[in-house]
Amino acid sequence: MIIYGYRSSHLRTEPIAGSCPACATPDSLHASVFGRYAHIYWIPLFPIGKTGGSQCGHCQFVQQPKEMEPGLREAFSAVKHSARVPWWHFAGLLLLVIGIGWALVQNSDAQQASQQFITAPHKGDLYHVRTENGRYSLLKVQEAAGNSVKLLPNTYEMDQNSGLDELNKPENFDTVALELTRYELKLMLDKDQIVKVERPDAAK
Repeated sequence: MIIYGYRSSHLRTEPIAGSCPACATPDSLHASVFGRYAHIYWIPLFPIGKTGGSQCGHCQFVQQPKEMEPGLREAFSAVKHSARVPWWHFAGLLLLVIGIGWALVQNSDAQQASQQFITAPHKGDLYHVRTENGRYSLLKVQEAAGNSVKLLPNTYEMDQNSGLDELNKPENFDTVALELTRYELKLMLDKDQIVKVERPDAAK
């Protein structure tokens, strides 16, 4: 279940001139402003406006802006306008921007690595490929000599690319190699027929 909604936080409280309309005590009024923000799982996403009202320090009488007489409403509006929304009301948006930026960097790094691995293939490289029927499978480099690259096709396919590592078992690969040129592999990468290249020993 996704928990979302809106909450408020106190922004500012200031004394305002005037007498309480309930008890007539002079100079007893304070204006308080609250900032409303949307949240998901209690993480602030973005501000959705400011609200508040006035309160008498003597009798605790509270008024909403629409209930105030014009002079009091104008004084409240001035306090409301000066109340700044804190940065953490935007925390969710900041996290989203950071997450998107991180994903873009990771994707760019993966694309650069794939380009490098295709240019200089090594035995054992794994190619995540999109098949003609829109599913996904693996090709494993058996041998790379000159412009020729021999690849062993995996005999299984999956609906998503994310689970292909489960197919990387010796018994799942055909014994008959498929021979392609480096140029053909480069074209497959450019056309997104090869969606990812893994080099098992790259992290060593």
